[in-house]
Amino acid sequence: MLPTAAVSADQPLQGAEVDAALSNSRLVAVCETSNPDEAQAVLSGVYGPHALRIGDENGLALKLRGAEFARLHLGEVRYGTSTRMAMPRAHGHWVFSYLRQGEVWRGGRRDLYGAGDAGVIAPDEVQGLEMSGDMELLNLRVADADMGSACRALLGSDMAHALRFEGRAQAGGAPVAALLRVLGHLAATPAYPHAAAARLEDGLRDAALFELLLAWPNNYTRGLDAPAALPASTRRARDYIHAHASEAPSVAEIARAAGVGVRALASGFERHFGVSPQRYLQQYRLDRAREELRSAAPGVTVTSVAAQWGFWQLGSFAARYRERFGESPSETLKG
Repeated sequence: MLPTAAVSADQPLQGAEVDAALSNSRLVAVCETSNPDEAQAVLSGVYGPHALRIGDENGLALKLRGAEFARLHLGEVRYGTSTRMAMPRAHGHWVFSYLRQGEVWRGGRRDLYGAGDAGVIAPDEVQGLEMSGDMELLNLRVADADMGSACRALLGSDMAHALRFEGRAQAGGAPVAALLRVLGHLAATPAYPHAAAARLEDGLRDAALFELLLAWPNNYTRGLDAPAALPASTRRARDYIHAHASEAPSVAEIARAAGVGVRALASGFERHFGVSPQRYLQQYRLDRAREELRSAAPGVTVTSVAAQWGFWQLGSFAARYRERFGESPSETLKG
């Protein structure tokens, strides 16, 4: 785990401390190669379509360590020579990067990043990076669907527009400290050989994304403060729904968890969310089912996802899904 000192913006993490924190982590060697084609293929497999231009092909010494963590990817990258990298088309995930050493120019040498700075590439961002030969990066790849889910959970409502983070974070600031804290904590979490390990990792992933959303400036930063203005009972009901959505709790169960009557519960949801508790729960379950379908591994079926989120009548699930998203669950799964 990263040293406690790293959490303070006044005490930014030093390179040696990062090395110590990650040396005994779950990161493993993914690739070491001097072949530009192999380097491009490996990076494309991890981060999405890549186009590389190597300054000195004879000097290329790509080293990539990484680890998968509940659909996140933790990565440590160095090229060994000056390199230009571009992601020529949308790639469906966020990439948060901490520059451990070296220099990176973003957008055609218009924006210089130095050691200790951090940045984020959006899922639809295609601009390139130019990197010095001594550059070393720590990366966190996040699926757009997972980041959207975390943002909606914090907002307590749907997102009115696409999420956007500020592209750059200065060395020593709170966003950089949060990214390093997240990377260190996830990397230091053992890969437990137990059936419940996936639930543990899902919870840690969500907590990590919550922290990034709260610490790294974005276009929802102000709105993320809004849930604090909710009455305590409505906030408890919302949090109970988020925690137990797959169980499809009844309105009476939600009201009991919130400590209010059913009528007061309904009044609070109509006032603050514009929908009934039943409707809020249904929308939340449908949203989670959609995210599961969009990021499903081979072999996952609509039936299994529907059951996971408490939809046992497939016909009704499909109808509600199409009403909300304008396509069938099977179309989402194939897409």
